[in-house]
Amino acid sequence: MAIPPKELDYHYSPSRWSHRMGSDEVIEAHINTVTQASREATWLLNCDGEISYGSGPLQKLDIFTAKNAQIKGVPIFVFIHGGYWHMMGRAKSSFLAPPLAKAGSTVVIVGYDLAPAVTMDKIVSEIKQAIRFVLKLAKERQSSGVYLCGHSAGAHLAAVMLACEFSDDDAFDSEIIKGAFLVSGVYDLRPLVQTTVNEPLKMTENDAWRLSPFSFVGEIAAQSRQRDILFAVAEYDSPEFRRQSAEMEKELRSRGVKTRFIDVPDTDHFDVIEKLKKEDYSLTKEMIRLMHLSK
Repeated sequence: MAIPPKELDYHYSPSRWSHRMGSDEVIEAHINTVTQASREATWLLNCDGEISYGSGPLQKLDIFTAKNAQIKGVPIFVFIHGGYWHMMGRAKSSFLAPPLAKAGSTVVIVGYDLAPAVTMDKIVSEIKQAIRFVLKLAKERQSSGVYLCGHSAGAHLAAVMLACEFSDDDAFDSEIIKGAFLVSGVYDLRPLVQTTVNEPLKMTENDAWRLSPFSFVGEIAAQSRQRDILFAVAEYDSPEFRRQSAEMEKELRSRGVKTRFIDVPDTDHFDVIEKLKKEDYSLTKEMIRLMHLSK
């Protein structure tokens, strides 16, 4: 049953569904948690930071490795942050790097220009530039594979990248993208057009559908025959976020893609990703396993 337009803001406001604290509190707590943990990551790991991959002011990425770690032949984990395409940023997104780097991966944190300074089309174009940069790095380092990860709006952007063909010249090879971890994502943007989320984005209904992974799920499936794609949602994500992830996973699975759906208990939209800073967190362990790094 369709949600009345006046209720869409409520259904697409993740902070209003947390079981831990109020809406404003949970956002503030999330920002504090990821900011502090990201700062700690720069102390704990080697960081090649603020590398420009494009001309935009926020088109930069950070590359993290464990101290004295091997860089050739290892998987590259790429994280694309959320924030509804107009918040957060690269500096608050390296919180998840320590356990993944310690396990043996190289971790790349991607920043991108935000609305309203740029359009959604421009954001998607920038992320494609970033992934091209990473694929070139992967080739230089003879990486065992690139794994994309996104949270919330970042999961949308990661899913879009799964449809892209990067093998249009000798420098890139789409097949090196071995998998994706899509956490609490949104894959049909049309409901957002009528919400306050769209105020900085200014998407039309046509824009929203054209940029929705649901609209080109066939292309994603065609590019992802050999990939592992994990969808994760929080127990206390909003019903709409949970529905969109479940339906996207089902659509890809029905087209022969190897997918998994994980419903993470006792988490909300924010700590489901925050907890990746912990080695013993179920999703951390699953990501390490899928990158073939578990002992």
